[in-house]
Amino acid sequence: MAQTTGGVFGPVVNEGHRSAQYRFGLVPDSNGSDDSIAHRLHYQKAINRSTIGRIVAQANDRPGGGLDFDYLQGQLFWQVTPDERTWQSGFRFDARWRDDNRPGQLGANWTNQIKLSDGWSTRFLVMSAVDVGEDAKDGIYLQTRANIARKFAGGAQAGVEIFNNYGTTEGLGSFEDQSHQIGPFASLPVNKEWSVVGSVLLGMSDAASDTDLRLWVGREF
Repeated sequence: MAQTTGGVFGPVVNEGHRSAQYRFGLVPDSNGSDDSIAHRLHYQKAINRSTIGRIVAQANDRPGGGLDFDYLQGQLFWQVTPDERTWQSGFRFDARWRDDNRPGQLGANWTNQIKLSDGWSTRFLVMSAVDVGEDAKDGIYLQTRANIARKFAGGAQAGVEIFNNYGTTEGLGSFEDQSHQIGPFASLPVNKEWSVVGSVLLGMSDAASDTDLRLWVGREF
């Protein structure tokens, strides 16, 4: 299973939004000597009040392999519900390119956000993708992600998130063969432009890493 650098993204698009974010992920080896590190950078900009585009680049530094370009990906978000609704829903469409004769991917994702009460909200999303190009695998990759979060005065936020990677429809396997992770996260605005997100994901299945440490730094323009 690939290292987790994604988030539980929501469906809401803010008109005029423009931002960039760097994401750092660290998976310590079980004996603490060989760590797996991921670096991700993305830039996104609202196209109008209901759509936003994003470009993503990721590189991985794996034990014994050195730094390796992983992928370049384009994403298009589309909010389909009015802003004033308690339940918000939308879609994200992905196109991923990889080099060294590795297959690319096309993805379609459905995301939902529900306001539970003042300060509390939850998100749930379903993700799907297919390989394209050389050495493409058969079947559809399936994932679900969810969180529950509390927003505090000043814009800080904290909660719990869960990531479920089921593999492909050609061989979903058992729970232990899939990657299931859960853990806390916190988001802190530094000022009007800068923000920091920290999270820890703990493995719930054999195929998942025991610990996944993540730090994101973002800036709005």
